[in-house]
Amino acid sequence: MITIKTSKKINLNQLDKELGRFGLCLNEENPQDVIVGIADGSPVTKEQLAEALENHIAIDTQAELATAKAALLAKLGITQEEAKLLLS
Repeated sequence: MITIKTSKKINLNQLDKELGRFGLCLNEENPQDVIVGIADGSPVTKEQLAEALENHIAIDTQAELATAKAALLAKLGITQEEAKLLLS
């Protein structure tokens, strides 16, 4: 099994979805050294997992989702009103 250690907060279901639902496992006994593993037989590579972990923002609640969306819009230099216009 291919594994990567990280200290990031991980939402396993969300991360697995981001990688195409091929199967991940998580050992978070030590929050400073979380181990994320790729299920045997998965086409996901260690490099893909590393990139996904680097970009992963764990979202557990609607408040966290709103905060993450606002941060992304700010990073892109787009206001919420502009985003709504773009999506309409």
